[in-house]
Amino acid sequence: MEHELACVGLPAAWADHTAWTILDTDFSDGQRFEQVLHAWQQDPRRPRMLHYVGIATQQPAKLSNTQLARASADLGPGMHRILLEGAQVSLTLCLGTVQAALSEQAFQADTLFTTAPNDKWVAQLLARRCRRATRVVITLVPADAPANATAAALMQAAGFVLQAYPTHLVGSFDPRWTIVNSRTASRHVQPKPGRCAIIGAGLSGASIAQALAVRGWQVTVLDQESAPARGASGLPAGLAVPHVSADDNPRSRLTRSGTRLMADHAQRLLQRGLDWEPSGVRELFPDGESTWHPQAFWLKPAAMVQAWLAQPGIRFVAHATVDRMERDDALWQLLGPDSKDWGQFDMVVLANAMGCAALLRKGLESKAALSPDWLDRLTALHPVYGTASHGTYAETLPDLPTTPVNGNGCFIPHLPGANGEEWLAGATFETDALAASNLVTQHALNMQRLRQLLPMDAYDLADTLDRGPVAQWSSTRCVTHDRLPLVGPIDTACGTGLWICVGMGSRGLSLAALCAELLAARLGAEPLPLESSLARSLGANRVRRKPAATKAE
Repeated sequence: MEHELACVGLPAAWADHTAWTILDTDFSDGQRFEQVLHAWQQDPRRPRMLHYVGIATQQPAKLSNTQLARASADLGPGMHRILLEGAQVSLTLCLGTVQAALSEQAFQADTLFTTAPNDKWVAQLLARRCRRATRVVITLVPADAPANATAAALMQAAGFVLQAYPTHLVGSFDPRWTIVNSRTASRHVQPKPGRCAIIGAGLSGASIAQALAVRGWQVTVLDQESAPARGASGLPAGLAVPHVSADDNPRSRLTRSGTRLMADHAQRLLQRGLDWEPSGVRELFPDGESTWHPQAFWLKPAAMVQAWLAQPGIRFVAHATVDRMERDDALWQLLGPDSKDWGQFDMVVLANAMGCAALLRKGLESKAALSPDWLDRLTALHPVYGTASHGTYAETLPDLPTTPVNGNGCFIPHLPGANGEEWLAGATFETDALAASNLVTQHALNMQRLRQLLPMDAYDLADTLDRGPVAQWSSTRCVTHDRLPLVGPIDTACGTGLWICVGMGSRGLSLAALCAELLAARLGAEPLPLESSLARSLGANRVRRKPAATKAE
């Protein structure tokens, strides 16, 4: 493995670079990745970010890196983002065929490790994932001269200049022809980290702040409240649980990936048993069936927000109301009441839930490079009000579940609190603001659903819980037309530096970390954390499907 690294000029080649991307189509048992990771760890001139895309036909076995082995356990087909080394090393592990994996990505690698291809389409896909001068090592097929000759011819025809050795082909991507601009159309106008303002200090804003700060951005998080996580992210505790669907639809696949990624962050930054617990969650369905989610967990969102915002390179500003954005000389100026100046920034991310609508409408009025289509998108955003009931136990209750239960509502039975063990039930999903303001009624709805979720033979669980101290927590969620977040640049050309990440609904714990990785990857032309076809379902500029109009009779 060390010989292969030397053939592609590593680690010297990546010295003093901001980021380095490696594509490995023969991830196998992960030994090459671990060798690269070791070289990165030992190099004082290493790049700030190391992106490694590994493709394997099946889940890697016998990994010596304990953290990697734990994070890659029980993975299914598809793409999986695993963060290591304080999130400075991102491994995108693709389980499937090389052709399928490369067709779902659009990055350009600095280094390529691959095996001898026997298909011209694979050779061309490899070429499209390289930039000019990308160094490559191709492992030859043992004792199969015809196959190796074919592979060499295919790669040379695709633009690689190669030199043959007994077990490898070594060279670089250096085609004789000019690489057309469409090859780099997805790359961004902001190749270097600068100053970024994020409006909103909930799960969405804090996760993006962390993702950008680790990449070298100087991030200022502005929120109109006195502290972070005072909106929907202030829920006392919540569940990160994958959505279940018979057809494994995009929401199911996204929440499955997002739940795993959030667990990585929690494992790294939070105190187990106090701020979160990888408890698993039992999901109960109306028909009486149930399923067990071993990767699901409970987590206190405010603790996660605080941990993210405490990372180097992030500054939080409280009582910071932004009601106007102006663009001048390629910079955004953010202004508050009485023309309060919050500063100038290369990039702005709106992560303030329903609050984004007013800011964007003002941007439309000032023609700040916004499409009129956004009026329709803003109209489609709507608030949904939620109330959770929580309290401490007044007595010891037999037969309580040992782990959280999810279904029509949820119940988290064993939460650590300042006054002993606590419980949480809910939350409601109310579209009427007046009805949502009646917390007595909302609490009664939570208790009614709890009786249906967990009917007890020996006693009425809801009535028993009500005999102890009980409180209600209430807030507003932002929901999109299809209940999936809007993530990406406001303008499709990506040139204005105005981005958005809103619409988590009630799935912030399952989606926030994934959306942050997606936004950062798109911004820096990095490997995506999930398939591009799946990422499009989160695109900020995706087409809103409307019901077909019916003809009058």
